[in-house]
Amino acid sequence: MDLRPKTKRILERQMWYHATTMVGYSNIIEQGVKFDVSWGSELDFGPGFYLAPDQKMAEDFILRQISFNRQNGLESIFPPEFFEAVVMEFEFHPFPYFERGELKVLDLNNEEFATFITDNRIRAKEGLIHDFPLIYGIMSDSNPAALVSMFRDGELDKHQVITGIMERTIGTRQLSIHVQELCDTLILRKAYEVAGRKELDINDYYNKR
Repeated sequence: MDLRPKTKRILERQMWYHATTMVGYSNIIEQGVKFDVSWGSELDFGPGFYLAPDQKMAEDFILRQISFNRQNGLESIFPPEFFEAVVMEFEFHPFPYFERGELKVLDLNNEEFATFITDNRIRAKEGLIHDFPLIYGIMSDSNPAALVSMFRDGELDKHQVITGIMERTIGTRQLSIHVQELCDTLILRKAYEVAGRKELDINDYYNKR
């Protein structure tokens, strides 16, 4: 498969960013990176550890997620740590995996991408339904969640969900890791709170390994 020049440049990057909350950050520091922590969740590429190719993309994602949770009244249920945005910077080199045929690329919002997203989301309770160790592609944003909800309520069929995804213009990108042995190769370089840009102490991440 030939890569688009932009995609090749991104896959040659060595620093990738994981957006989470203070709670998620604390769990990673304590337990390490786990690819199956999101098992059962409706995600674009299935259960995995997701990374963004740049800091702003990661920051924007977690801030949107926190804002959504606040709008749905979750602040009255969960402690403040669930609403503190954190970005973690990892060193990882995905391009060699592409060269070895171990990285699936879905960087166009076409029928292949939309079908793949739909299958992963409507079959989320089955866990991982593909055998790709790594996937790089566009991020579907919040649109599929609404479409899949309508599918489950019988308002849309699968083809209509796929068509609905393809109607969106998508600019964000993501890399997902779906095997633990690759998660174990990630090198945490730094972490910081998005609000105030305060850098966090990552020493315990290595002390506990």
